[in-house]
Amino acid sequence: MTKQEYEERIAQLEDQVEELRLTHLDLVNRNMQLAQQVDAYYDVRRRIQMLKELVIRHKELLRHADLRDDDELMAIIETKLEESLAYQNPELGLKEVAELVGTTQTRIVELFRRSPVHKTVDDYLDYLRLLRSMYYLQEKPMWGVAACAQEAGFSVIRTFNRKFQDAIGMTPHEFRMLLADGRNNMERGV
Repeated sequence: MTKQEYEERIAQLEDQVEELRLTHLDLVNRNMQLAQQVDAYYDVRRRIQMLKELVIRHKELLRHADLRDDDELMAIIETKLEESLAYQNPELGLKEVAELVGTTQTRIVELFRRSPVHKTVDDYLDYLRLLRSMYYLQEKPMWGVAACAQEAGFSVIRTFNRKFQDAIGMTPHEFRMLLADGRNNMERGV
């Protein structure tokens, strides 16, 4: 082999070494990318597993919430509704009550179905709204009847008047007049 052939061969080998070095760098970069993808994959799997565990725990809590006896569950409903005054929202219904107390809608329906007084959640919410409206009719004499009804959670004044009449045996206006007469009699000492 001549010196020139020898130098050409060395140049070819150096080119091949450079190509191999570049291929090696490319493989190292791809390996790092794959490692990051694998890490991301396992991170997603870990998060999915955590979410599954949370769902299982939540289902378990709901299952235990359904095991409460009726009196305890009713007391929890009463307490939460009174504390938050959530019943003053006319849009409040079965779904929201179930979420508020952390149980299922089915459990709430069953509770009220067995109740001797209120057969539905809506009946019970109307009862609370009527009590609140009576409070407003007594304590807020400067408010109109419609304002008392609306503030108590009734969105339709005619519905409020009908339910008030059915429950109390008089119209809200008559009730307010009766309260006013009672106050006047007390002031006069009668």
